[in-house]
Amino acid sequence: MKHIATTLALLLVTAGAAQAATITFTGSESDFTSQGIVPIQDDGVDTQNFGAGCEEPLDIGKVYITNDNTNLYIGMHYKRYCFCDINLFWAFDVRPGGTVSDPFGRQIDWSLAPGAPDFYVYDVIPTSCNVFNYEVMYEANGAGGWNNLGDGANARGIVDTDGGDFVELAIPLQTMGLGCTPSSFFDVFFEIGVTQEGGTKPAFELVASDPEQRSGLAGTCFDVGPTCPASQPREYLHYRLDCPVPTSGTSWGGMKALYR
Repeated sequence: MKHIATTLALLLVTAGAAQAATITFTGSESDFTSQGIVPIQDDGVDTQNFGAGCEEPLDIGKVYITNDNTNLYIGMHYKRYCFCDINLFWAFDVRPGGTVSDPFGRQIDWSLAPGAPDFYVYDVIPTSCNVFNYEVMYEANGAGGWNNLGDGANARGIVDTDGGDFVELAIPLQTMGLGCTPSSFFDVFFEIGVTQEGGTKPAFELVASDPEQRSGLAGTCFDVGPTCPASQPREYLHYRLDCPVPTSGTSWGGMKALYR
């Protein structure tokens, strides 16, 4: 949703101020912290521990987000180990409309969210037991489905080096219709999750909608069934994307919050 910035609006969000930056990806958290970017959310440890050498392999930790005039940059802690066939996803609600189904056919239902996703990125990450790597970005097509905006191995500006613990994503603003114009800003609502290959899979981990993730400290539901319903995300993280970015570097982020 695009808005015209006003002095009052700026005053209301200055508490969440964070330096905007152009991020060069190396697969390290320092790509963001060295630019003065602080986490928009620290999700902590809230998924199952599968034992020594396999601690919390489904868990997302700190999430970073920033932008410049060209790209939206997201970085997050995620350990790529222990399980094969892991899929990461980023879902974005930036305008009215959207699609409530998951473009990969996973058991993730957005019908209870304040707004359905308009854009979706999937990353089939390489692991030590499955080196297959594939990224794809989708756009809601207005008819309850999705259009593929581009895919392939090592596509979509994603850095997910096998064995590391930090994943990074860059999306050109124009791809999501967020072209910067003077004195304007955009509200970007997004959710991040972890799932696996297969049409019976829910979201094991979510950052904003913790109650709807199907892995917790006490155990994990790997497949939907009589005792395991589909994940139904109901919240988003909120990031205020201001345009154009001043050379002094000022932008605004939001803490974990309801969509509106």
